[in-house]
Amino acid sequence: MDQGISEGGLIESVPVFPLPAAVLFPGIVIPLHIFEARYCSMMADTMADDERMAIAMIKAGTEDDDAPEVHSVAGIGHVIHCEKLLGGRYNVLVQGIGRIKLLEELKGEQEYRRFRAQWVPQPTDDDIEEAKFELLRLQGCVISLMGSILQTDAELVEVLRSTSDPVKLADILGATVVGKVEQQQDLLNTLHLKKRIAKLIDLMVDVLATTGEIPPGAQSN
Repeated sequence: MDQGISEGGLIESVPVFPLPAAVLFPGIVIPLHIFEARYCSMMADTMADDERMAIAMIKAGTEDDDAPEVHSVAGIGHVIHCEKLLGGRYNVLVQGIGRIKLLEELKGEQEYRRFRAQWVPQPTDDDIEEAKFELLRLQGCVISLMGSILQTDAELVEVLRSTSDPVKLADILGATVVGKVEQQQDLLNTLHLKKRIAKLIDLMVDVLATTGEIPPGAQSN
C-alpha cells in the first residue's frame, strides 16, 4: 500500500503547493522553481518522506490572501527531479500521477499547507464504454490536430502518439492543447469521463477552427 493512504483511498496528509496559474494533470511533467521559505521547507520534508506533493490552483480573487482559497480538485504528483540551489531554493520536476479531492486543511507546526485528501479513482471499463461515442469524436479531433501541426510541432505529435489509452490522451490534450488555465482546471474538476471528454472536444474544435481542420462529426449538435 502507498505510504499515507488508507484502505479507503484516503491520504491522511499531503503537502499542497498553491499556484495561481498551474494545473497538474496525470502523466504530465511540470517544472517548478521554489524560493519562498515555507515552500522550501515543504520540499525538504517532501524529499525526506514519499516524494509526493499536490499542486492546487488558487481561486481567482483570493491570490493576495494569506491562505488563498484553492480548488478542491488538485493534481498529485511525484517529484522526479529535485535540485537544491544556493540559498535553499529548489528547481524541481513534478510528474502528475492522479487527481485528488482536498477534503480538509490540516493545522500543524509547519508553515506550508497540508490537506487530508482522497484519491479520485480511475475511470472504469463501464465509464469508457459510456463515453465511447465521445472518444470516437475525440480521436477524429486528434487526427486532424496531428495533421495540422505535423510540420510545426513534431514534439507534440510524438507525445500524442505515445499512448493509445484514451483517458491518458485526454489528460495530455488538456495540458498541451487547451491554452487557458481556467479551462484546464475545469477539465481537471470534471470527474465524469463522458462529460470531461465532451468539454475537451468543444475546446479542441475551437482550436481546430483556427486551422480549418475540423473533422466531420466533431462539432456538437
